[in-house]
Amino acid sequence: MTWTSQTFGGEARTDAAIRTALPTASRSENLRLTLLYFLPNYLKGVFRARPRVGRLVARLDPGRHGAETMRRLRRRHGRGPVVVRGTSGPTLLVLDAEDARQVLSGPVEVYAVDTWEKVSGFAAVQPEALVASHGRQRTARRAFNDAVLDAGLPVHRLAGHFLRVVGEESRALLGPEAEAGLTAGRIRERVERVGRRCFLGEAAADDEEFSRLLGELLAEANWMGARRWRAARTRRLRRRMMQRQARYLCDADPRSLTGLFRTAPRGPETAPEGQVAHWFMALGVVHAAVVQTLSLLATHPRHHARAVREVREADRRHGAHTVAGFEAMDYVRACVQDAVRLWPPVPSLMRRTTAETRWRTAVAPGGVNVLVPAAFHARDEERIDYAHRFAPQKWLDGTAGEDWAVSPFSRGEARCSGTELGILLATGFVAEFLRGGELAVAGVRLDPGRPLPHGFDATRLRIGYRPCPAPEER
Repeated sequence: MTWTSQTFGGEARTDAAIRTALPTASRSENLRLTLLYFLPNYLKGVFRARPRVGRLVARLDPGRHGAETMRRLRRRHGRGPVVVRGTSGPTLLVLDAEDARQVLSGPVEVYAVDTWEKVSGFAAVQPEALVASHGRQRTARRAFNDAVLDAGLPVHRLAGHFLRVVGEESRALLGPEAEAGLTAGRIRERVERVGRRCFLGEAAADDEEFSRLLGELLAEANWMGARRWRAARTRRLRRRMMQRQARYLCDADPRSLTGLFRTAPRGPETAPEGQVAHWFMALGVVHAAVVQTLSLLATHPRHHARAVREVREADRRHGAHTVAGFEAMDYVRACVQDAVRLWPPVPSLMRRTTAETRWRTAVAPGGVNVLVPAAFHARDEERIDYAHRFAPQKWLDGTAGEDWAVSPFSRGEARCSGTELGILLATGFVAEFLRGGELAVAGVRLDPGRPLPHGFDATRLRIGYRPCPAPEER
């Protein structure tokens, strides 16, 4: 079958270029893509990681096999995009970097973000979330999110307080337990505590029940509404979570994100309380960035030495946990950014078209799903020479930042409003481990002399930290 605008019921065209068909994957190619890409990513958990399943999936190395499948599709069908069968129907799989830029730089009114997967998944957690919105609702909610999260600004207005919080929470890990090795789960607990203190305020610091309820809802969101018999239970969980959240919104801490609600733009469709859960969900990206960056620095001595020197110099000149100190840590920030390039927490960026879209000599109608495989493009060895190595310098010289196909936080109008805030929190966390201590890692193999693996399995990870002896003890 070939797909043209007529196939989708579009208007008849006389222009031969418009009528040119988009390439379509064969049955065997669709099956291979499903088994090696779509299914593994679904099983690992779209909204909340499933550690046990993730451990089993990691053994199959789906990242490497999925990338090989996509390269084969590109060699056979050309630049594409290639029509495949996705989780919710026919999907345009974007395999060319220029096409990825077209999608990500395009208007969200055409390349809409509220795909079936997001709407059905967020229905269980936060149906009013920005990423599940479109049209006027999205415009209103985006303005609110951008204002509270200080989107696009180098540092958040509350960055000084947030960095002190991150310092306190990360230091709490650096005791005897760290010498034996910290699990990813232990680090997650502290990252979640950072989120509660920074997003909801100090009163929420110990509210582990809020995080537990949100975790259960995100685990249910992985099923995307398929378990209808659990709908009543899900509503109860969400009601309990929202009740706990309301405590902190009513008497908002001025040093938290909720304390900024009063001055942020809002309207009848904004649903401010409906945006908070997604910020906590995004902490998963911060957590992944922290454990991946620490693992890379522990196994790459040259990068580790440079990062340590930078943190020490920033602390000497500006003081630890200060905004000026953070701004002086360009290299550490670049390490964080490259860690999430190598293993994007969100491996696929989904869109749905609301109008006809042109792809060189072909046209696809509105109502089609579009998938930009961010993990594939960030590790496309046929296009970028640093695909499988730790290369923070590519963020310093602008190479990675100017490459729209390298998009761990998305790009354009759909870029995450909290990108800068997330990088700040992750950088502050990593910097604390670099102050006066030695790093070690077990459970992952990251050899600087060999191509880095496509997958990062944190289920067996242990990050060790040993304080350096004081000068008089040496």
